[in-house]
Amino acid sequence: MNKEALAKSLVEDMKSVLDRMQALGALFAPAHLDAAIEALSREYNLPPETSGSD
Repeated sequence: MNKEALAKSLVEDMKSVLDRMQALGALFAPAHLDAAIEALSREYNLPPETSGSD
């Protein structure tokens, strides 16, 4: 698996975790996870997508 494909897969996994954390009402950790998603997406030029749970 190349780095871009791995990054895309990781971002998808992290978004799923983010949605579940937000469903629990967690605030602090999801903010950091969201920042990690944005940074990884930016680094690998992945299209910006929102989790839909803002």
